Amino acid sequence: MNLVEMRARVREDLQDTDALNYRWVDSAVDSAIQRTVMDYSLHAPIEQQTDITTTYEDAELDISALTGLLKIESVEFPMGDTPKYFQVFNYWAGHLRMVDEGDGTKARVKWLKKHTLAAGSTTIPTEHDEIIVLGATGYLALSASANTVDRATIAGHYATVNYREWGIERIKRYDEKLREIARSSKAVQRQLYTPED
Repeated sequence: MNLVEMRARVREDLQDTDALNYRWVDSAVDSAIQRTVMDYSLHAPIEQQTDITTTYEDAELDISALTGLLKIESVEFPMGDTPKYFQVFNYWAGHLRMVDEGDGTKARVKWLKKHTLAAGSTTIPTEHDEIIVLGATGYLALSASANTVDRATIAGHYATVNYREWGIERIKRYDEKLREIARSSKAVQRQLYTPED
């Protein structure tokens, strides 16, 4: 489901489908969706592996091509050793430094990447689309309840209460789904070495 389809799906759950009288403008819906995509990414990131050429006598690796980087998992350098040799490294402010200096050969970087949800594409598995819907609708409902606290509405006090209760219930279910995903992804061992090694 791309962003346009996701926006329509979120509006469907919110019963906000009258294009001439939307309660939430597209930018607000998109913002809630992207907030949810970031939450989802932190629980179920994309696992990536990139070989980067080292610079002779320089311990820093150029990681500028690693777009959407959330976390560096490991750096194998030199490559091809048996057993594999993993660097102790320091990642700070967009810079990745190994303990050992480079020699012009490649280092293998394993890293975690943020998911994307754009107008023409997505990296989120289809089976997790409804998790994004849950989170986005929950966030929007809670924002609507806060927005109606001191306003006169046809439904009066009940509009605020209903949005709040419905939003809380959605966020609770959303959090449960994220925890399930996090538990299943932790079944894959990520810790490849310890600093003592």
